[in-house]
Amino acid sequence: MTLQVFVGWDPREDIAWEVCRHSILSRTDQSEVTVTRLVQSELREQGLYTRPVDAKASTEFSLTRFLTPVLAGRRGNAIFVDCDFLFLADIRDVLKEVDPTKAVSVVKHDYNPPETIKMDGCAQHQYPRKNWSSFMVFNLEHPAVRALTKELVNSAHPS
Repeated sequence: MTLQVFVGWDPREDIAWEVCRHSILSRTDQSEVTVTRLVQSELREQGLYTRPVDAKASTEFSLTRFLTPVLAGRRGNAIFVDCDFLFLADIRDVLKEVDPTKAVSVVKHDYNPPETIKMDGCAQHQYPRKNWSSFMVFNLEHPAVRALTKELVNSAHPS
């Protein structure tokens, strides 16, 4: 089964997207993976993303990432990754570490940046599980992931 990878895209980070995409495709059999960028304006045109603009969001994909299961379908796994990742190995290798009973797999870590400003002068907000959603493996067949509909993504509180 082809692994679907969705990469967050922001117009200020187009080069990062290109590097991320290239690093995935150059290390993975291209018949076994697809790499799709999540472009907020395109998701809006398709009626998939209808939330008002979030003033706290530092990138256009802060919340569109949660549409990954809607876009990926209902079988297997799908990955969301921020555009500033660089892959040095086959992205499919991460699936060896995923517990198939879990809805979503992330790298849990305690991240409390001391800076109050981050990229492009945006405010750095502290919150639990910061950056856990930077790389997510969705189990598309899990009931909790199936409940992650476009309606929920567009209406739920960001936290």
